[in-house]
Amino acid sequence: MAVQVMQPSQSMSLLDIGGSPGFGGEFDTLRSLFGHVVVVNIDARCEPRVASNVTFEVADGCALPYADHSVDWVFSNAVLEHVGDRAKQERFTAEMQRVARVGYFLSTPNRHFFLDPHTYLPFYHLLPKNIQKAAIHCSLGHMREWRPLSLVSANDLHSMLPSAQVTSVGPLGMNLIAYGCA
Repeated sequence: MAVQVMQPSQSMSLLDIGGSPGFGGEFDTLRSLFGHVVVVNIDARCEPRVASNVTFEVADGCALPYADHSVDWVFSNAVLEHVGDRAKQERFTAEMQRVARVGYFLSTPNRHFFLDPHTYLPFYHLLPKNIQKAAIHCSLGHMREWRPLSLVSANDLHSMLPSAQVTSVGPLGMNLIAYGCA
């Protein structure tokens, strides 16, 4: 869906917030359609391998070191739920909008979907922290140690990105997509 929304070209730039710079993943095609891609991640230990059109920088998505409207498109997949509380999520989405010249595209798990996509445990993301810390040992997913998560609903995304189109996608609305023009 991101390719259809963004309609990338080699003359356009993309900022991928929270991605991993190494190709070999689900967003290879999207990145290859842009002339210049900057992948930013707060974790400097990310794989530094990059394609010729991709550079990697360490930066915080809540305080991006880029000028207003400095990239054509801003993209973020499955990052919003990891940035922290609602105030940090609002800073993150504000930064996406601030640096985007053409638009932004964000994907995040849906708080109202019953299965947590990090642990594959039903309703894990709705449990109190102390119970999450005990339940994480039963994780069938990629998250095997407790880390704070703050999944959002479509209403939450609408309030953070009021001009965005917000829709649920995937089986039974597992994920939310929000996109809009700068």
